[in-house]
Amino acid sequence: MQFIAQPFAEVRLGEFLLSHLADPQWTAFRAAVAFVKRSGTQHIRRPLRDFSARARVRISVGVDLYGTSREGLADLLGATPHGQILIYRNNGPYTFHPKVYVFKSDQRADVIIGSGNLTAGGLFTNYEASVAASLNLTSAADADFLNAIEATLDGWSQPQEGLCYLLTADLLDELIASGVVRSEAQLTEMQQAAAAQHSLASPESKAGIEIPGEANVQKRALFATFPVPLPPPVPAAPARPAPEAPRIEPRDEEAQGILAAAVEASSGASAFIVSVLAVDLPVLGSSNEVTITKYIRDAQPEFWGWHSRFNGPDAMTGQYRRNIHIRYGDRLISAYLIDFPARKPDGTKASADFRLGSIAAIVADLQQEDDLILLWQSNDPGVDYSARVVRVGEAEHDQLMNGM
Repeated sequence: MQFIAQPFAEVRLGEFLLSHLADPQWTAFRAAVAFVKRSGTQHIRRPLRDFSARARVRISVGVDLYGTSREGLADLLGATPHGQILIYRNNGPYTFHPKVYVFKSDQRADVIIGSGNLTAGGLFTNYEASVAASLNLTSAADADFLNAIEATLDGWSQPQEGLCYLLTADLLDELIASGVVRSEAQLTEMQQAAAAQHSLASPESKAGIEIPGEANVQKRALFATFPVPLPPPVPAAPARPAPEAPRIEPRDEEAQGILAAAVEASSGASAFIVSVLAVDLPVLGSSNEVTITKYIRDAQPEFWGWHSRFNGPDAMTGQYRRNIHIRYGDRLISAYLIDFPARKPDGTKASADFRLGSIAAIVADLQQEDDLILLWQSNDPGVDYSARVVRVGEAEHDQLMNGM
């Protein structure tokens, strides 16, 4: 028996799944999970596809509370051509919420039951707790325990009109058309809209602003961001020519609201300045990404490590990604750089831009349009960049804007 407390366990749920999917002793994998998103499935879809080619796979997935995305389901469907993905939903005030994973052979089974979904947070970076048990199926007690688990999984994976359906491409289209499942872009928009509504209704909930009726009183920010171990890099897809990015002229950059320039930081290291718009300002639940664009990427590719330090392109999305660490004040932020192709490998249109993401701590310190984010390379071990915010009204702001 093993207790797994993420995100600092030596073996997190994600590592558990990856090691077991690669282990040839297992002849079956079963699971029941509440939420599935591409942030999680991108780590397991290739090992799962290989596993599915030689062993049995059956996974039951919930679609309640908009916790499961179109992209996550598409990944699972593509990774299990010889397996089964079941969609389970009781359309009442009830939520399908289990997190159970079972690997089985003739004489053994490894079971993990806990709180981790098939998302990046659930697999690696959230604070989660699980119990893993290794069962000897020649033991009557262990066999009875597994039988009880499998009987429950059987109930959650039995097709039944109005309750449980076998996932197919047609069913996925129907789930999307009905609004039960949405794309990750739509889910982000929903979160941003809800956060904006909340901030309008409850201004006192925002840290660092005046409390109505209490002059010159500022609410203290109680919580800060602390780094946790990153997920492992997603294995690169087989090499293929990268799609040529269309050249964007500098005037087009300004039209998109992105002002950036190479400058020399006080340390003498190469740096970039980004001037933000109102849409970049902090919104609860937002993606906390800043668009840099390919023109800026190509202006000084070595600054970004493009593209020798990136993993990719991803077989499903065509994206290249680099996980990075940013020193911001006394905090170390686990962030990423991601490059979107003009078109995905399947030919569908994509974002065609270059982004710096997962920088909530930096975005939270922006106050108004035209605030600046200054980012420069770091020489500290384990730190890729350092960053600071220069706000409108500060003397340095005018100097930097003039330089741009």
